[in-house]
Formats: sequence, structure tokens, C-alpha cells
Amino acid sequence: MGKKKGGGVKKGKTKHKPTVNIKVSKFYSVSGDIVDRKGKDCPKCGTAVKMGFHKSKDGKSRYACGKCGMNVFD
Repeated sequence: MGKKKGGGVKKGKTKHKPTVNIKVSKFYSVSGDIVDRKGKDCPKCGTAVKMGFHKSKDGKSRYACGKCGMNVFD
């Protein structure tokens, strides 16, 4: 057996980024007793999956499904 390599300086522990709490009002709108879901539904997956909104530099908007990967351009 040979000698072990890599006996250099140990690296310090990395700090984890704090978690960001997302507001519920970003995804839902409440009016009285009625709760409406904001955003688009995925045409392939159905109403259970919402599509994420992405804005590009040239002003066009793109919706992407996180489950099936479908993109819709507006």
C-alpha cells in the first residue's frame, strides 16, 4: 500500500442560504369566502398543475410546466 495523498489544508464549513418564505397571496386571490387560484393551468397535465411564469428581455412572456416540461409562449 502506498502513501495517502491530499494532506493539505482543510476547507471550512459552508453556510447555507436562509429559506425564503413565499407569500400565499402570490398564488391565490381571496374575496370573501371564495378562493381563486392565479396563474395558468397546464394543457397536458390538467388543472392540478400550475405553470410557472417567465419574463424575457424582449417583453415576451413564457409559461413552463414543472411536471411535463411543456412551454407556452404569449
